[in-house]
Amino acid sequence: MNSQSLGNIKFINCLPLHFGLSHGGFGERLPIYSATPAELNQLIVTEQLNISPVSSIIYAQNSEKLVVLPNVSISAEKALESIILVSKYPIEQLKQARIALTSKSATSHGLLKIIMHHAYQASPEYFVSPLSLGEGVLDNAEAVLFIGDDALMAYHHQVAGYYYYDLGGEWKKLTGLPMVYAVWVVNRKFAEMNKEYVQMVYEKVTGGFRYGLTHIADAAHTLQDKFSLTSEQIIHYIGLLNYQFSPAHEEALLRYYKMAHGLGLSPKITEIEFAKVVK
Repeated sequence: MNSQSLGNIKFINCLPLHFGLSHGGFGERLPIYSATPAELNQLIVTEQLNISPVSSIIYAQNSEKLVVLPNVSISAEKALESIILVSKYPIEQLKQARIALTSKSATSHGLLKIIMHHAYQASPEYFVSPLSLGEGVLDNAEAVLFIGDDALMAYHHQVAGYYYYDLGGEWKKLTGLPMVYAVWVVNRKFAEMNKEYVQMVYEKVTGGFRYGLTHIADAAHTLQDKFSLTSEQIIHYIGLLNYQFSPAHEEALLRYYKMAHGLGLSPKITEIEFAKVVK
């Protein structure tokens, strides 16, 4: 892996960028390393990667050594179908429950804890597990948190007798705000020493997203044989997401950081520092 590689989330939520990089020419001369959010988080924190999308809470936990690329994120205004709590019981009955958390992300962990604390006055026992869909996933817990493609599969193939909660919808009910799940970050020192390269990557990422969203039907067609989802379901899902980073997204992310800090999940963050690029 090249330290100048662009990290890339290997979930359907990044399909527009995947397609723009691979089919729109935006990936030319750009080494790319694809992994889960949790893997990319670790690679950024340990400086094995210098530019990558990460779970948004990672910036709060490492803001002294990271800056954020402007105008790009993975966000949603409300329910998004890919951060799903599957429970044996109604959520109001999980106050002292054991809840298994996917090991593939970090922002979703904080989001669930915030929602359970503030919306349901609950203090469950949380534990991280390498979850996957299948029999026995609820053997050792009253509820499980899935993200990404696993969550999408769970949402679209619900099993009778279980309860399904979309955390994007729960966050919207709690705060009235959108939720920012991932941001693209750059190692601060790397950004200072490689301004032209960072500018080039910024243009490829934002351009790749624009291309992929413009050709989303073609992009969805490339995945329909890889997942138990139709092209229409994939296009619908992508339509629930927002890939910009507006002032409203910044406000929402700072609210999330404030609430995460209140639960001891991250340091206090009052502003977001962006990489200096020409927009």
